[in-house]
Amino acid sequence: MESSRSIEQTGEVSVDQIIASIREVRNRQIDELMKDSVLEAFLEHYFNVVALSSVKKAFLFKDLGELKFSSLDLAHYSSLITRMKETKNMTIDGHSPLFLAELKSIFHKYVGKK
Repeated sequence: MESSRSIEQTGEVSVDQIIASIREVRNRQIDELMKDSVLEAFLEHYFNVVALSSVKKAFLFKDLGELKFSSLDLAHYSSLITRMKETKNMTIDGHSPLFLAELKSIFHKYVGKK
């Protein structure tokens, strides 16, 4: 929240701040998906899958963990970065199609639906 205040005072938004904010939201979503109840709801809602085998779930969690600690795909998020820079708005909707597309690309390996 400190970064939001400094942005309001200066009126400037750096690309580094934007990237950090996007990554923070993405990582919070990943943390939520690592909870069994949230994972099950996500799978059912987007893939019509009730459960994954324990082996698939372990590999999925491994991939989600790797995504969490990876750098942000700047090409993938370029439109969001540009919009945030132009509007000087640091508010990010965690339900953005960009977040969903990145997550779905991982889930497709384990649920087999495109």
